[in-house]
Amino acid sequence: MVSQLATQVSLFDLQTILDYGQSVVGVAQELTKSLLENRTLTTRTIQAQMNKHFLGTAASGTWQWKDAYEAVEVALILYLRQKGLSENPLEQLQLLQSLCPTHTRRSEEQLQLQQFSTPLPLAYLVALAGQITNNDLVLEPSTGTGILAQFAKLQGASLMLNELAQDRAKILRRLFPGTPLFSVNAEQINDYLADKTEPSVVLMNPPFSSSPKIADRNPDATPRHINSALQRLCDGGRLVTITANWFSPNNPTWRETFVKWQEKAQVVLSVGVIGKAYALHGTLCVR
Repeated sequence: MVSQLATQVSLFDLQTILDYGQSVVGVAQELTKSLLENRTLTTRTIQAQMNKHFLGTAASGTWQWKDAYEAVEVALILYLRQKGLSENPLEQLQLLQSLCPTHTRRSEEQLQLQQFSTPLPLAYLVALAGQITNNDLVLEPSTGTGILAQFAKLQGASLMLNELAQDRAKILRRLFPGTPLFSVNAEQINDYLADKTEPSVVLMNPPFSSSPKIADRNPDATPRHINSALQRLCDGGRLVTITANWFSPNNPTWRETFVKWQEKAQVVLSVGVIGKAYALHGTLCVR
């Protein structure tokens, strides 16, 4: 009993001492070195860095594989900051992604909030569809670890970020210091940011059918996220979002929603994405 209690106290002390965002970014900085040399991020390499920066092992409960996957995604962002995009960006990004492990171990939080980050090639295409320039203010309502935001940043845009998950928000504060960062339910982001500047571009990968504090599947989550973001968008702005393939103007269930949006916006592109690129697919561009 004494030994078990000592372990519990030790873990509590570690969680108090460690800066989660700093620890994840620290791991990512080391992993970036491998990516810059086109070396695969092996499980052994990732575990070694996680153990070092979190002062313990996954087996002892000091970190989860969810945290390790976050660090890998941050490493991709740091790579892009150092290398930028090549003349063949899709080829470059596909190669980069192939060096990273598949996210096979999901936490309960990831599943409940549908925290599935955007694959690099798709994130690039989403930003490309947004036609982003250095004159734009880009809002990402469900920022995650910041992959979409980074592609906007590569184009010189200013950023406004929102992320409900506290651990991910801690990472974002380290990655994007000085950038406005909110932590609200993006289904009502227009209401929460009522007195804030209107973005000229919104890039989104919202939960497809998950809402905070609602246990059951909620298909209305997607249109709620999009509708609120549309209201926050400035006149003449652009919104690009990744949605499930069932949320489409061609689906009779959602036709009325798209018709209603025509009162204040114009859907200019809706294109399917193969499941191989993303577990659930469908990309929507709205002006």
